[in-house]
Amino acid sequence: MTFVIDIAILVLLVGTLTYAWVVDRRVRSLMRVLRDMEPMIGNFSEAVDRSESTVSVLRSLGQQAEPKPRPQREREREPEMTRAEPSFRTSRERPTRPAGATKASGKSELVRGFFETVRQREA
Repeated sequence: MTFVIDIAILVLLVGTLTYAWVVDRRVRSLMRVLRDMEPMIGNFSEAVDRSESTVSVLRSLGQQAEPKPRPQREREREPEMTRAEPSFRTSRERPTRPAGATKASGKSELVRGFFETVRQREA
């Protein structure tokens, strides 16, 4: 009976070691791909930061611009809107943050920090 238990333990141990070897190979492959993608992710992060700043500049310029008055003829042709609210939303609703979540400022620093942490763990 003990011989059967020993064989079962050995089979399970070999299966565990094989699974660990497969997972290790996949993690190494993933880390290699992440290392190759680092410049592309950094460029993408910088592009996102630039686009966010451009959108904020455009938004502030749009708020500063005064609407042009329309001619009387155009106002007479348009039917009066009976609804108090528009049929579409002019802006998206702000998503609610989960409890304990903080806003990540400086996304490029966050990306750099991720890759630095990965390098430190590999060393």
